[in-house]
Amino acid sequence: MTGGKGGTGKTTVAVNLAAALTRMSHHVLLVDTDVDSPTTSIVLGVHPEPFKTVEAFVPKILEMKCIKCGKCAEACRPHALIQIKNRYPMFFEELCSGCEACRISCPAEAIAAGKKTLGTVNRAKDRMTFIGGELKIGEARSAEVVVEAKQAAFDEACNGNYDIMIVDTAPGTHCNVVQGLRAADLAIAVTEPTPLGIYDLELILQLSREIGIPTRVVMNKSTLAGGDKEGVVKMAAEYGSEVFAEIPVDKQLFKAYVTGQPLVEAYTDSPAAVALMNLAERLSRRMKLHVSKGESA
Repeated sequence: MTGGKGGTGKTTVAVNLAAALTRMSHHVLLVDTDVDSPTTSIVLGVHPEPFKTVEAFVPKILEMKCIKCGKCAEACRPHALIQIKNRYPMFFEELCSGCEACRISCPAEAIAAGKKTLGTVNRAKDRMTFIGGELKIGEARSAEVVVEAKQAAFDEACNGNYDIMIVDTAPGTHCNVVQGLRAADLAIAVTEPTPLGIYDLELILQLSREIGIPTRVVMNKSTLAGGDKEGVVKMAAEYGSEVFAEIPVDKQLFKAYVTGQPLVEAYTDSPAAVALMNLAERLSRRMKLHVSKGESA
């Protein structure tokens, strides 16, 4: 579940799609890789607990070994280490990328491997399983947390009896989005019928084409006054895609969002809930999902 533009309803669609598939007796693993703004669990109404800490290398200067040669500072491209003549290197942790070039380049082996926490991977089990990454407040290096969250999801999927994994990526087309899309069978690009929504839809369609992932479009807020629905359909067609579903503007959706309940559970007869359930049924057929033996949809 992805999208070039933030605020189009990507997380809302991801959570409600997961809830709808769960209502259809599918075993769902929902994953949040938007580690900078991890809101999927809030919309789902669960309280995940950390089960894995994501750490990264930071240099620890061993002054008793350091010969003050400055090789470490020369090797540090982000300038996290600065060398003043005849002094020990000064370290600025917030600039460190964790590449370990300083340690490798040190001729005196005066740099030991320190660690710092980047974030956590969290899990909750309720009517479905949820796994999500969360970046530590004030930390800028989110890519490692995305990688660890996705790997934890793969491990969970391999060890559990799941029918489908739904990954809620960050908005945009940057590296974290690519990591979130890694190994996907299908990408669903959520957009809205606005000029900016259509512009960013093209960016995500370009990205999914580049990495070879088939993509379908979900048009959220499809009944928005003055919306350009034809523009969304045309853009999808230009990239060999199609509009998979249209989700209308629905006041009940805002009520469900505020109470921390998926719309398809809280207001099952609302127009948006009906559209989301239809999307779940269509996706189930598209992905050839089967109800587990002994269960009924």
